[in-house]
Order: sequence, then structure tokens, then C-alpha cells
Amino acid sequence: MSISGPIYQVIVRDIADQISRGSLKPGDQLDSELRLAEHYGVSRMTLRQALGELESSGMVVRRHGSGTFVRAPEQLHRRVNQLGAFHEEMGLDARAIDTRLLVQEVIAPGPEIAADLRLGSGQTTSHLVRLRTLKRVPIAVQESWIPYLLAPALGRDGLVDGSLYATMKERADLEVRSAEQSISAAAADEQLAVLLEVPVGSPVMTIRRVSSAANGDPIEVALSSTVPSLPMVVRLER
Repeated sequence: MSISGPIYQVIVRDIADQISRGSLKPGDQLDSELRLAEHYGVSRMTLRQALGELESSGMVVRRHGSGTFVRAPEQLHRRVNQLGAFHEEMGLDARAIDTRLLVQEVIAPGPEIAADLRLGSGQTTSHLVRLRTLKRVPIAVQESWIPYLLAPALGRDGLVDGSLYATMKERADLEVRSAEQSISAAAADEQLAVLLEVPVGSPVMTIRRVSSAANGDPIEVALSSTVPSLPMVVRLER
């Protein structure tokens, strides 16, 4: 039998999967190092390497003399009353969020998106879909349409530090200055369920946003779907 990658990474992925799926819950104690090493058929040194990575990623905590426990998740929320990059809305360092670019293409948008972007007949958009993960757990899928002629590179090149807004600013001098958005609940379809690792039909929160430049011209339509465990916070003032 051949195993792809270091053996300890197999253990990391297996325990992380049990945590993300709820087989191991916050506060649960893992088996002893000896029992886990016997279970996976590895040395205790290899097992400790796996536990060390799980601890550094924040999934478990090791307590001297007591054992290893599943760490309770941080109480995170997403502030949607201030424009910014996704990690800024989450109040996290950019390095805490991993971004996987799933789709990057040039397409003719549907009529509703074309109208929001004030596009004429035959005009195209750069279409991007990104998966956001936090500590290997999917938390959001974001889909964006940007008029192609505003930033042609968005249809072919990668993103700067995983950030669409940073890429738009650096490569096309485009900056979002205002936006109109609507928030609603939806049920995860098959594709979204696979990406967010939730059952089909599970509730998700969606934000549909039309963003504009300083002159008022629309430059992006975005659809963001997040897991319900990530509450949205809106600040209201009188």
C-alpha cells in the first residue's frame, strides 16, 4: 500500500475530518498517544508530529498530565456594514483565511447581472468563484462578476494574496467605495453543499452585493454564501 504525502498528514486529515463532521466534538478528549499510535500503526514520534500540527492549527489543545482535547471553536462573526476584504469583515488576519480559486473565466453574464453592471449587448465579465476556509473548514463560497474591460487580467491571472479587492486595486486601480446589498436565507443546492461540506438543503446565509467605484459606476456584482454557524452582524445607529 502506498500513501501520498507524509504519514503524519494522513492522521491530521483524519482527525480534522472527524472534528469538522462532528464525530469529535468540542471538549472531547482524544485517546491517549499510545492508543492512537497503535490505532494508526505509527510510532509515537509520528503521532506527536500530527498532534502538534493539529494544535498549531487550533483544532486541539494538549494539557500536560491530562491529555489532548478538541478545542472549542472561536465565536466568530462577519460584519457586513463595512466594505472591505473578507478577512477584514471577519476581524481576522489575512493569513488566517485560506482562499481557493475554483473558477476564473470570461463569460457573458445573465440579464440581471448585466443590468446591475450597466453592460451593453455582447459585453462580457470576468467571473470568479472562491472557496474560503478557516482552519481547513469551509465557511463561505463567493462568486463575483466584474466588467471584463475594466480589468482584463482578472479573467486569466491569479489573485494577489487571495484577495479580489487587492487584485482590482493593484492591477486595475479599481477600488470599491460603496455598495448596496441584500441578505437572505437559502437552501444549499448540490454544488454548494459539496463545497461547504453540508447536507443538500441545509440553510445558508447569502449576501448579494452590487459594488460601485467613487464615481458611482458599478464595478462588481458578488454573491456570497456562508455557513449558518457564521453569524452576520450589522451595526445600526440613530
